[in-house]
Amino acid sequence: MDERTMTAEEREKALQEITGGVATAEKTEFADEQIPNEMLEMYRSSNERKNASEVRTYKTILGALCAVVALLAVAVVVVSVGWITEQGTVVTEIQTVEIPTVVTEYIAIDPTSEYDHELSEDTFTLSDSNYGTILMYALQNVGKNEYDEECFIVDEETGYITYDDGETYSIMGIDVSVYQGDIDWDAVKAAGVEFAIIRCGYRGYVTGTVNEDSNFRANIKGATDAGIKVGVYFFSQALTTEEALEEAEFCLDLVEGYDLDYPIFFDWEVVIDADGDTARTAYIDPQQLTDNFLTFAARVEIDGYTAGIYANKKTVVWKYDLSRVDDYMMWFAGYSDTPTLYYDLQMWQYSSSGTVDGISGSVDLNIAFVER
Repeated sequence: MDERTMTAEEREKALQEITGGVATAEKTEFADEQIPNEMLEMYRSSNERKNASEVRTYKTILGALCAVVALLAVAVVVVSVGWITEQGTVVTEIQTVEIPTVVTEYIAIDPTSEYDHELSEDTFTLSDSNYGTILMYALQNVGKNEYDEECFIVDEETGYITYDDGETYSIMGIDVSVYQGDIDWDAVKAAGVEFAIIRCGYRGYVTGTVNEDSNFRANIKGATDAGIKVGVYFFSQALTTEEALEEAEFCLDLVEGYDLDYPIFFDWEVVIDADGDTARTAYIDPQQLTDNFLTFAARVEIDGYTAGIYANKKTVVWKYDLSRVDDYMMWFAGYSDTPTLYYDLQMWQYSSSGTVDGISGSVDLNIAFVER
């Protein structure tokens, strides 16, 4: 037993509890006479043991809580590491990695090549349905549209547009597909059409299957037999360079035996489907689209053909890396009295509602620019 003498305050508290909690002078005097010091010491000792037990209980609970917190911290770390692993590798320092891109054994795109994306002081605008007029800075070393707007002449009766600035002039052309139906190509030739770009095939924008235009063979034979110069285009929905290569091979099989006067055009477009279906390439990255075209172009060039791009203004500016495709023929689609593309173009589709003898219904009207 602890021999420590109780203080007056401790003795008073003990007396109150032993006497029923009422510390009156009378009861205190009685307790002092009737309660021996041994009993008070026993009370004090019992109380200290009780307090020590409570302290041990609190320590046990606190230890358990600390263990739970530690387990939760470990769990958070494990989950975080797992998430980061799913998203990609965390690189602690910048590294230079050389990635060779081999499409086939005879086609390779060098991703290490440097392309000039320096901006000039020149600006132009684009119109967007959501953002209105958008100001754009032009690329410094990409060819610029230098055609004289004053030299474009619109025939008020036919709607046909011609161009002549003394050094460069235009020739009339059309582009056709199965949607123009059966065509009298001799009548088309007599109407003044000098060239035709014929759809040879397309990839389904939902199914992804590659298909031949059902009127291609009749159209290319009819046009060439009538003495009209021809080129072809393929509506692409390639997601990868492998699919772009497949599309190029498909085109080459179809044009085999024909001498094309114009390129095999790569036609990628934003698709707005009436049934609400989303095109498989709706969110294609511009570098991926550019890689797809360059793969397509490299393949057709191996067989002696040239390649070109068909695109409207937003597609040209927003979806292609022009610094990488500036050497290819640009077939620009823009419906106005003059071509509004800031960058250079070699062919212009200026109407989708033209009329030409030999074709029932509307047809796309084009001009190609020729240097004297």
